[in-house]
Amino acid sequence: MRAINKPTHDSLTVYQQCIDSISDNGLRHRLNQIAGSIGTAARDYEQKANSQLLYTIVSNTCRNDELALGGVTKEELRNVYSSHMVVKTKPARAIYDSLLSLAPLGRCPFCGCGYATTLDHYLPKAKYPQFSVLPLNLVPACKDCNKDKLAIDSTTAEGQSLHPYFDHENFINQQWLYAEVIETAPATMSFFVSAPDDWDEISKARVQRHFNDFNLASRYSIEAGTQLACLRDSLIMQFDTLGLDWVRKLLEIEAEAYAKNHVNSWQTAMYQALSGSVWYHQGGFQLA
Repeated sequence: MRAINKPTHDSLTVYQQCIDSISDNGLRHRLNQIAGSIGTAARDYEQKANSQLLYTIVSNTCRNDELALGGVTKEELRNVYSSHMVVKTKPARAIYDSLLSLAPLGRCPFCGCGYATTLDHYLPKAKYPQFSVLPLNLVPACKDCNKDKLAIDSTTAEGQSLHPYFDHENFINQQWLYAEVIETAPATMSFFVSAPDDWDEISKARVQRHFNDFNLASRYSIEAGTQLACLRDSLIMQFDTLGLDWVRKLLEIEAEAYAKNHVNSWQTAMYQALSGSVWYHQGGFQLA
C-alpha cells in the first residue's frame, strides 16, 4: 500500500458544490435540508478514521428507494456522487479530478502497481450513502482494486482493509509483504503476508485482509512473471560477462534500492526472494 496525504477539501463545500448543479428544485431543497447531518457525519468519519474505528459506523440497510437521511432516499444520496461529481460537465468534477491527482506518481495506493483512474469509496456508498461525496472517503484507485473491493466493508477492527489516508507509520515503514521463489522453468513467484512479531493481532489481521481483499497474491505474481521474463535475459548477459557472484550481488542491490522507496512493494519482495534463493542466482534464472 502507498500512503497518501489526506485531502484538504472542506466536506460541506464539496457537498454544496455537488448539489448546486441539481436542476430539480425540490430535490435540491431536500438535499440542502440535510447539509447539517452530512457535516456531522463527515466529522464523525474523520474522528473514527483517526482512531481506526470506521468499522463502528453502522451501515444503512434500507432499499434504494427508501429514505436514508431526512427526506432523501438512499438512491438520491448516491446520485449526488454519480450524477453531480463524476460527470465531466459538472462543476464538482474538478474536485473529483483533484482527488484523483493525489495518487503518488499516478499509481493506485491500494496495490501500488495499477494506475489510478477512478475513485474508490473506502466505505461503500451502497451501504454508507452519507459519505458518497466525502473527500476523506474517496481514494484514488485502479479499476482492478475498485472492482475487487466492490461493496466490501467490515464490522470488526481486524476486518478493516488499510486506508491510504489514515493508515501510515508501521503499515508503511515496516515490512509485511514477502515472496518466495518457485523453482519452475521459468521461475515464478509466490507472494504472502508475514507481519512483524511485535505487531498487535488486529494490525496483523488488517494487512492480511488488505492482501486478500485486493487479490494481491495473484496480481503480484502476474506482475512478477512479466518482470522475471525481462530479468532472465539481462542476468544471462551479466553472468556471461561477470559471473555468478555478480548476479547475486545485482539482485541484492535491486532489493535494497526498491526497499528504500517502498518496503512493501511487490518489487522489494521479489528481489529479496531472488537474492536469497541459491537455486535462482546459481543458475535457475537461465531456465526457460
